[in-house]
Amino acid sequence: MIKETATVVAIDGDKVTVEAAIKSTCSACSAQEDCGTGVISRALAPKTQQLVLRTPMSVRLGQQVTVGIPEAGILSASAWLYMLPLVAFITFFFLTASILNNFGVSHELLNIMISSVMTFFVYKLIAKKLQHLEKLKYQPVILEKLKG
Repeated sequence: MIKETATVVAIDGDKVTVEAAIKSTCSACSAQEDCGTGVISRALAPKTQQLVLRTPMSVRLGQQVTVGIPEAGILSASAWLYMLPLVAFITFFFLTASILNNFGVSHELLNIMISSVMTFFVYKLIAKKLQHLEKLKYQPVILEKLKG
């Protein structure tokens, strides 16, 4: 379980909105003063993120809570979002090349364009599936209330 401390900023029945500070690894890096990536991440990155969760716990505004997300959910969502579109692109590229070669057309740009469009549709299907699963499996939960 990946845990993060957040602050309760709104309560609406059993729905609680929590806000957590986004931590950057740049703050721990020894090259942060000379690194362009660190400067850009500090300038453009939002400083907080809000999540709306359901909880049976009674919490109050301003209270610190520990929010947890199952590691398996994050790993599986990452695999779905990153690996499957990559595999789809490679598969569609070779499939398109094979089909077009049968018709005497061998143009790599056409293969890339068709593969990109098909990969986009695969990505959209995956995103829709994950959005549905998020309600069940990937939903963060409040684990405990902290003092304060």
